[in-house]
Amino acid sequence: MKGSMDGEAPKRSCPRCSAELPPDASFCPRCGLPLNGGDEVSRQYSFYAPSPRPVRQKSSLQAAREVMRGIGAYMTLIVLVLATINVGIMLWGMQLVVPEAFESATSLFLVLPWLVKVLGLPGVWFVVYYILLVAAVLLSYAAMLCLSGRRFLKELTFKPTEHSSLYAVSTIFLAVLAMNAVYYLFLGFIGIDPSSGGVSGELWEKLWSLLRASVWEEVICRILYIGLPLGVVYALKGKGGPYRRYIFGGNFKFGPWEKFFLVLSSAIFALAHVFSWDLYKVPPTFLAGLALGYLFLKYGVYASVMLHFFIDYLSLPMDVWPGVGTDMVMGLLLLAFMGLGVVYLVYYSIRALELFSGLELWKWGDPRPVGVYYRPLSPKARYVPYDEEAARTFGFVCKHCGGTEARYVDGKFICSRCGGEN
Repeated sequence: MKGSMDGEAPKRSCPRCSAELPPDASFCPRCGLPLNGGDEVSRQYSFYAPSPRPVRQKSSLQAAREVMRGIGAYMTLIVLVLATINVGIMLWGMQLVVPEAFESATSLFLVLPWLVKVLGLPGVWFVVYYILLVAAVLLSYAAMLCLSGRRFLKELTFKPTEHSSLYAVSTIFLAVLAMNAVYYLFLGFIGIDPSSGGVSGELWEKLWSLLRASVWEEVICRILYIGLPLGVVYALKGKGGPYRRYIFGGNFKFGPWEKFFLVLSSAIFALAHVFSWDLYKVPPTFLAGLALGYLFLKYGVYASVMLHFFIDYLSLPMDVWPGVGTDMVMGLLLLAFMGLGVVYLVYYSIRALELFSGLELWKWGDPRPVGVYYRPLSPKARYVPYDEEAARTFGFVCKHCGGTEARYVDGKFICSRCGGEN
């Protein structure tokens, strides 16, 4: 009434989506409904027009999760730089290890969980074994980068996607560091000195021993105690192939047998460290074994080798370049790693509990629907009657508004009626 008294035109609203309409509109600017063509035009429009899409709103927790995913992706770049430096140290260290290996001997061992020597490797065989270990790390490193590729680039844009193996290895690495820091602080609080065991000796011995642990322990504890037993189980059940995955890992579903061998291999892996460390080493090594086994089952042995290598070679830059500067840089990096690692420790702990319990302990669901979205038409859009003969002859019908006229621009048809790309 007030609009009429002031001489203003009465307000119009769209009968479909209730949007306010300009006085001279031929189409609703919100949902594109034709307004001047009567029932026949409305029926035509309803046949050709796309259905409205639901609008979903993220909760604050989901938004925070996406932000943390993006931050984790950029922290992964820093972890990757450090890992690349350590790969370079491994290659540089060959000049130290090879001459010593020619004059020394080593052996292959099994973990039962006590260590059992099965084959001696003197002189040249020691060198061949060492070179094979170096090659295994290089191949694992290349596989991680190649198989992560586009998915990791998407993770850098903060967009939701399934985690790449590079992201998973790096963030689990951060979680393991945080777990170790919390655990050793706890040991110190209760008066236990976790200083026994470890790798000692000259630099070449550290380079060699840590490299052997990164590769050979994965062969024993992941391939021998997870992959091959699963191959036997599924072969007996008639569901064996493809058999290569029982050696190289990857693409396993986490069924009862996978969980059983995952826990068994982690327990053997943890108990094996008692002989060179002490009992205090069992809890963190068992949890690290679960992480390594998870990577083996989900991504492949290359991922578990890389996580093991990340952890074991972490402090080697300080041995190669001793000095205050290196210690300060590594100290700051470790603080940053462990700070973000606490978040991932909580996240992966929840996911691990969900995996073994079969329960959803945390709602990770999709954003909740809050309405519908109608694709707006171009401001210049005008109603064009549907010409069946033209549509049949030209063969173009706009998927957005049903128009039959278009311009061809840069390899795409641009509807003359609504401006939409087809």
